[in-house]
Amino acid sequence: MGTKYMFISASGGVCMDNERLRTAGIHFLEFAFTFLTFAKCQYQSANHIKINSLPFFTLSVLADQKDENYTMSDLADKLQITKQQLSKLINDLEDKDLVERIHDTANRRRVYIRISPCGLEAMEHLKETMLDTTISALHIYNESELEQLDSCLKTLMPLMEKFQLNECTE
Repeated sequence: MGTKYMFISASGGVCMDNERLRTAGIHFLEFAFTFLTFAKCQYQSANHIKINSLPFFTLSVLADQKDENYTMSDLADKLQITKQQLSKLINDLEDKDLVERIHDTANRRRVYIRISPCGLEAMEHLKETMLDTTISALHIYNESELEQLDSCLKTLMPLMEKFQLNECTE
């Protein structure tokens, strides 16, 4: 059997050993794969923006942070792609009127990327379509199961906010 480690949490408490971390990790991955498969199968066909695509993630980041100005470098770092890849992506999204480039008044070479009103509308429509699909799929549950699922999701969301991989937060 492998070495067990004890971890000290930020609050000073002792965390789980390797085996418990591994078990939780396995369950998390099982959930993630199941969810991703569900999302791909259920949400993909009804939308022109594929939900597992780079354009979707780009619009999601920009929509979630619509009051924040992203430079091309900042956005490329956030999406973990090269500036060259992002440039092509932004050109395509701009051609579809989903994003806009804003030039800095103090430094014309600095360009900010922002989701356009049309892009926000497209994301809202996408979310509504996804919600309709989800509600339709939830009809398989009885009231008790639906309550249990909802309770689990409410518990999971704050935990997921803490669960950020380093690569996604830099």
